[in-house]
Amino acid sequence: MKFSNQNIFLGIWLNEQYREYFPLLTDRKCDFMNPEFLPVNKADVDKRGWDQLDVVIVTGDAYVDHSSFGAAVIGRILEHNGFRVGVIAMPDVADPNSITTLGKPRLFFGVTSGNVDSMLANFTAFKMRRSDDPYAAGGKAGHRPNRALINYCNLIKQVYKDVPIVIGGIEASMRRIAHYDFWSNRLRRSMLEDTRADALVYGMGEKAIVEIADRLDCGKPLAGVDGTVIAQKKPPEGAIILPSEETIMASKNSFIEFYRQFYRYQHRVLVIPAGGRFLVHYPRAPMTTEELDEIFRLPFTRLPHPQYRETIPAYEMIKDSFISHRGCVSGCSFCALTLHQGKRIVSRSAEAVLSEIEQRVKQLDFKGHVKDIGGPSANNYQFNCRLDWRCNRESCTFPELCSNLELNSTDWLELLERASKIQGVKKVTIGSGIRFDLLMLEADAQRLLTSLIRDHISGQLKIAPEHSDPEVLRAMRKSLLFPLEQFIKIYNTINQHLNKKQHLIPYLMSCHPGEGKKQMAAMKLVMEQCFGMIPEQVQAFIPLPMTLSSVIYHTGEDPLTREKFFVEKDAGRRRRQHQIFFKKS
Repeated sequence: MKFSNQNIFLGIWLNEQYREYFPLLTDRKCDFMNPEFLPVNKADVDKRGWDQLDVVIVTGDAYVDHSSFGAAVIGRILEHNGFRVGVIAMPDVADPNSITTLGKPRLFFGVTSGNVDSMLANFTAFKMRRSDDPYAAGGKAGHRPNRALINYCNLIKQVYKDVPIVIGGIEASMRRIAHYDFWSNRLRRSMLEDTRADALVYGMGEKAIVEIADRLDCGKPLAGVDGTVIAQKKPPEGAIILPSEETIMASKNSFIEFYRQFYRYQHRVLVIPAGGRFLVHYPRAPMTTEELDEIFRLPFTRLPHPQYRETIPAYEMIKDSFISHRGCVSGCSFCALTLHQGKRIVSRSAEAVLSEIEQRVKQLDFKGHVKDIGGPSANNYQFNCRLDWRCNRESCTFPELCSNLELNSTDWLELLERASKIQGVKKVTIGSGIRFDLLMLEADAQRLLTSLIRDHISGQLKIAPEHSDPEVLRAMRKSLLFPLEQFIKIYNTINQHLNKKQHLIPYLMSCHPGEGKKQMAAMKLVMEQCFGMIPEQVQAFIPLPMTLSSVIYHTGEDPLTREKFFVEKDAGRRRRQHQIFFKKS
């Protein structure tokens, strides 16, 4: 895939709707290179002189043209490769006309529920309906249907029965094979089957979506596209045949064996017999630093579409944060990140990240504070593998640190320092937190931590020990590779030496497999002793589809080790376990 080398700066027509984002300007044009939003209605299409779009993207999020929003990324990469693309955001599934606003696409509908699985977006860990949605204008819930992918695809098929559908995003990615669904408390088949889509793209999807568009444009079949799942009449030669969908739906042991094989052989072509056909899971294609850099250089406006009159909370949270890399080496059993983005760390070049920050600085609403440079896997930036990630380990950090993993927080700290020196930047801090135990294993850990505390923490630093109980940590497939108590002591000592008062905020989890009231009470005591207080960041565990923790929650066994764990499933007891942490001792 070839990308252009343009470095396009933000420019839009400002109007009354953008006063909240640009308080110093009203009806004035930013005369830079003025990228446009992707079309959202027929008037936009007509304005460009097009008679038909090639691809229509349907998303469960409000349309924010920013590199942190999946629909915008896919739209921009298709546009860059010569396709005519438009966006339908949050269609009304009760109104078929809401899917016709851009007309019939020539090639396909690309459908995503948005940046979050729709069931997770709509319900809490205790299955209570959420009242907010940070990806909607005004943060109001109610715009995204339950099981949004299925509903959006059904809506399309009501009106356009003959147009191919390609599904993607986190909901498709984490439901790409048969999985346990927490909200219905049963096994569900692949999302490819439930939506009757022509192809499912998993992971970030930029390479796959362009190849799919190219193939459909030339009338070629979709079999063999890396990072996809499709249904075929015959399995490819040399593929690994997993237990059939019907078998795993009927047998707990078959379900466990299915996931054992899936986790071990994701780098191979996998075949799942299902309903007389074969679901074929093609391994993801690795991405290079150069390719990742070019994706972030695409001409995003970096703003919500002007059709929205209220702020979009998710945009407000990320507009001053910058992604430095993808992937995660940890493979924690409760987390979707490794399954979605992969274990391989792909880092952007420092120059590309700094260029993006420079663009943000030129926007008139920038206040001088870069709030984060990192990613969901925190300080994994520029981590590398001596084997080029060619091994079958599900985790580079569990049960112990892999000897082939090359830690490198030095480059990350240097990137923070360079960002701090950009004219217009007053400070650079880390909002996403750090994997403290990996940082402390580096040769110059004391210097790195001192630099971080001195220059890049704004009152508090987030860390994620998750738990203190050895059995719960085993179920989480999480090893604390450096003692928490020792890190806290070092952290506090450095702060005292620098005359700073900066707190540690630990992320903790309740209700995970392996945990009962006894383990929760013990963790509360340990954390009180470690931090001198009861931390408030306690998350109730949700069995996310396709994660190892969801398999353990459903079966009581880790499919990779066959170790059995206690699982609390009763809703009332789960809630009482969670509340233990907040009761006065």
